[in-house]
Amino acid sequence: MTTATAVPTRTLHARAVGVARRRFLRVLLLAGLWFWTVWFLLVLGLPIVVSRWGGVATGLSYDTAGSPARWPAFAVGIIATGALLRIHLAAGGTRRALVEGVAGGALVGGVAYGVLGVVLPLLEQQVYAEVGLPWRGPGGAFALDSAARIVASVVAGTLLIVTYALVGTGVLAGYRRWGALRGTLAIVPLLVPCALVDAATRTGVFGIWLRDAPVTSVLDAAGSLAGALLAAALAAVVAHRLLRDVRTRPA
Repeated sequence: MTTATAVPTRTLHARAVGVARRRFLRVLLLAGLWFWTVWFLLVLGLPIVVSRWGGVATGLSYDTAGSPARWPAFAVGIIATGALLRIHLAAGGTRRALVEGVAGGALVGGVAYGVLGVVLPLLEQQVYAEVGLPWRGPGGAFALDSAARIVASVVAGTLLIVTYALVGTGVLAGYRRWGALRGTLAIVPLLVPCALVDAATRTGVFGIWLRDAPVTSVLDAAGSLAGALLAAALAAVVAHRLLRDVRTRPA
């Protein structure tokens, strides 16, 4: 006669987090493949087209206040959470495990997004030089003129993606919890982490007023990254708090 061995709760939690992380990461990377392909073609093709027709351009990545990669992450946070929530809970996972899985997937995918967010302006600079057009450089907290600043830029970009993905999870939870009208009204306070990470990284809509003021010291750099980390942590807390009372089906 054999006796079934109970699986520790911690192990079950880790498994649920792992499954949610892999599923979320798969969607985030697929969305990133489409986004980055189109964005690379647009950013690197623009100066060539402008030069061919005799126009003037000063750098698309700068003028758009940093890469719009945050918005695919935000959309994936909404869509993937909505798709995963019922399946995840039905399989025995917890809401906490889902949020941790989203955060973990966004962290891994965010590194890829962050690296591409550095590679693109460096390539763009070369293209502008080749066609003889002026290039002002990308906005953001960190200039890309040293290895340390490039690494810091990748870290900042990663935390930005994590924040926006988790805010997307919070927005989905808000709609599920309060319905269309109140859920829409709740979007405004839910965007506080977005505003914080934009200001910390000097990018995006909420950081546009700071994009001409890159960090100039180690203390400034530490403050910028700390602000981005705080934004990601706040987004995770809000997403988990909102998901706690969400029903998976109508009452």
